[in-house]
Amino acid sequence: MANKMGQISIVGGGVVGLTLLTRLARLLPSYTITLLDGSPKSAPLLSNSDTATQPTIRTYALNKASVETLSKCGLSIEESQRKGEYKSMQVWDSKTPSYLKFDVSDVGADTHSSLGVIVEDDYICGNLEKIASNLSNAKIVKGAQVKKVTSDSVSYSTPVDKTSSSSTSSSSTPNSLNSLDSDLIVGADGFNSTVRTSLNFPLTKISYGRTALISTVKADSDETVGTAWQRFFPGGPLALLPLWGGYYSIVWSTTNDHAEALAEASPSDFLSTVNECIGGGPTPIKFSDGSFLPPPLKSAKNLLDDLVGTMVNGISLINMNEKFGNSKRFEAPPMITELSSPRFRLPLNLQHVDTYHSSSVVLVGDAAHSVHPMAGQGLNLGIADVECLVKCIESSVTTGGAVDDEYALERYSNERRKEVLKMMGGIHALHHVFKEENDLVLTGRALGMSLINMSGTAKRSLARAAMGEP
Repeated sequence: MANKMGQISIVGGGVVGLTLLTRLARLLPSYTITLLDGSPKSAPLLSNSDTATQPTIRTYALNKASVETLSKCGLSIEESQRKGEYKSMQVWDSKTPSYLKFDVSDVGADTHSSLGVIVEDDYICGNLEKIASNLSNAKIVKGAQVKKVTSDSVSYSTPVDKTSSSSTSSSSTPNSLNSLDSDLIVGADGFNSTVRTSLNFPLTKISYGRTALISTVKADSDETVGTAWQRFFPGGPLALLPLWGGYYSIVWSTTNDHAEALAEASPSDFLSTVNECIGGGPTPIKFSDGSFLPPPLKSAKNLLDDLVGTMVNGISLINMNEKFGNSKRFEAPPMITELSSPRFRLPLNLQHVDTYHSSSVVLVGDAAHSVHPMAGQGLNLGIADVECLVKCIESSVTTGGAVDDEYALERYSNERRKEVLKMMGGIHALHHVFKEENDLVLTGRALGMSLINMSGTAKRSLARAAMGEP
């Protein structure tokens, strides 16, 4: 009698879930890996040579480590023409004259390398689904609505295929109920994870009181510049990320009211606002007027402000000289001339579970953690979860252990929590530093960015972090 195949169930059909499906199917041929996808339709299959079709709106910034993981799945991002590469990043402040710019040369990489790539969600998902369809032990269930999750089973419903039902079955229930007994269950079902809720994973959630507005735009040239731009405002950063053919992705994190106004503005008014905000270069620092102080203290404050302002502005001017400290000159972003997609809004929250596993259930990606999009690390963290989980499972099974070995899953949880919390803490700190407008913080921000930009060591560390390297 043939041995019964083991069962691993993955809940969630996004990039993280599909990446895990293909990685585990290749690693564990004696297991059936079933992915339950709530979406009834597959993502469109986009050709890697098709650059004539306009980019779809949902995109991700992928670092080198994520690209390598997708390559292990059988998806070569490097060979695709349907992506945007950025070889440099430029970050600057709307309230000070300081900016930071680094590129691949800061890590000693050759000119063919990039800090990262911008890729569509549809492109990744459509191609990963195709790859999975050719793996005999990989199964995708579309339209699966998860009803209940326990430590060893998943109950879900799927729409009944009316074309295959008889004429006498019209009064039957519209959904088919199913249950999967599983050796391992992975929740990859996003921010509002059903798996996480069903198993009562302890969760910390903080609202930023901010909204991300996302859209695709086109510049005045068909040649896309390979730089990722990000300008910080008190309400949040505005990022302009390169795609191809003159197209760019906009991610604007801002206050809820401002995001609503941007979404409802006419296309021409929206483009005018974007160009005014992203097109502004370094700004001389301006301090509060001290009107709340008595005259003698106000005069002293104004004198001190003049001295500090002169110093900060002077250092920034030195910083703009590319011969000093291997700095890079400030680069003006392109003029945006076309709104090429609808404008979508997403509320921004910080969210993190206390542990990434409970019994034989594991969380990955946004089901375990979500971060502010300012660093573009959300999906990279999720794909790193996949890589770590696969490594821990592989270590267990190659030494005779089970796929749900307690030590292996605890190792995964501890390793990923440590890395995610480091990234989360840094992003959370940046959010608060750039949100503040008091004189002391403005001065610290301006000096800090200028000094980092003049430090080869500091920029090398930032470039490596952007590429997903240690």
